[in-house]
Amino acid sequence: MIFYPRFVPGLAISSYLIGDDQSGAAVVIDPPRDVDHFIEFARQHDLHIEYIIETHVHADFVSGSRELKARLNNQPQIYCSAYGDADWTQSFADRHVSADDTLSLGKLRFEFRHVPGHTPEHIAILLFDESRSPDTPWCMLTGDFLFVGDVGRPDLLGEAEQQKLAHQLYESVFTRIEALPDFLEIFPAHGAGSLCGKAIGSRRSSTLGFERRFSDVLQKQDEEPWIEDLLQDMPLSPSYFSRMKRINKEGPAIIGPELPGQKRWSAKQVAERQCEDCLIVDVRSKEAFAAAHIPDAINIPMGSNLPTWAGWVLPYDRPILLVVDQPSQVKEVVTNLLRVGFDEIQGYLEGGINAWETAGLPLEMLETISVRDLHHKLRQQHPLTVLDVRTEREWDAGHIKGALHIHGGALQERFEEIPQEQPVAVVCGSGYRASIASSFIRRAGFADVANVLGGMTAWKAADLPLNA
Repeated sequence: MIFYPRFVPGLAISSYLIGDDQSGAAVVIDPPRDVDHFIEFARQHDLHIEYIIETHVHADFVSGSRELKARLNNQPQIYCSAYGDADWTQSFADRHVSADDTLSLGKLRFEFRHVPGHTPEHIAILLFDESRSPDTPWCMLTGDFLFVGDVGRPDLLGEAEQQKLAHQLYESVFTRIEALPDFLEIFPAHGAGSLCGKAIGSRRSSTLGFERRFSDVLQKQDEEPWIEDLLQDMPLSPSYFSRMKRINKEGPAIIGPELPGQKRWSAKQVAERQCEDCLIVDVRSKEAFAAAHIPDAINIPMGSNLPTWAGWVLPYDRPILLVVDQPSQVKEVVTNLLRVGFDEIQGYLEGGINAWETAGLPLEMLETISVRDLHHKLRQQHPLTVLDVRTEREWDAGHIKGALHIHGGALQERFEEIPQEQPVAVVCGSGYRASIASSFIRRAGFADVANVLGGMTAWKAADLPLNA
């Protein structure tokens, strides 16, 4: 057996290629949209991908099943869940599978279990290596049902569905997989950092027995208190998740081997708005953005968190034009944006911000402020709003006295809560999220906005006072 796990940082996606080394047949499970890695791995190992399986309708990234099938001349078959009603039936599937179905590749056999709770149609996949044992599974591909140290959150479909899904999740955890052995290895679809769980562990795999013994959410108690504990302190659900659900249910558009966004736009073309209705997204560092940027540009610095924050804050109805440091960065940025469904990427500013500067075009700067200067201003009672854009959990762990707390992902719906008549100092953990938030606040018409350098990490390191 050939087992190839692939992990995408940031969105923390774990997907898998599993091949039978005798027959050369392979299956890919829960692929993201950038599928070249699987195609190349299969080529290098003389495997032919015959099947693609989705454990559920994903909420946090665009599925790559249709993309992978198209890139392989439509030869593989896509298997999706047969459970759930019409709202959860993926019409592009070649086959909808239930617990009565199996899939065999040489000595490998895949069986399916219905494990609702994260979503109604969710399935897990038991993998048998019949060369070792025809009766006992070697591992379980758990999708978003069961993570290392956590389970898939049941609150992503809103209040109306939350209790029903939580009840189903309780049954899935304590009844539907009860007979499976402790030594069964588990391979989830996400690792630490994913918003599909509340507190996913940093390891990529575990055993069912270890999780049963040490995972808090697998400690059995009465259903009501178990659900209450599970839903307590659940992080805010990104609004773009509902869009991902719809796309992945209906079937994502196929991109093809040529990435969008490769067109170069001159500074003059950008200034003349020839890229009609384009939103300028500047992916340079927060320091570079603060020093000089195109007016009205949005800053989402490059890095593993770029797709998550793009999904949180960017509108899906505007084409995107990028500002990068180097053209070689465009491929990575476009790949990240495609993973969360931003398909209308028109290109990038040729020559970067230097070309804009040397063309004599208008520039804006974003003020920065050190934590000591901010503390001094607060002590002197300067009129100032400290806006904290961190998560609720971070806020509860300690914040600046008198600060206004609005989660960065919810900022655009709550601009009216920020006083317009006085300066705003935006703080997060280290300055990354504050730079994103500051760029939006400036676009909203706030004239005096500053990013707090080093954020709350620097504030704590300087031993400045905290409110808890």
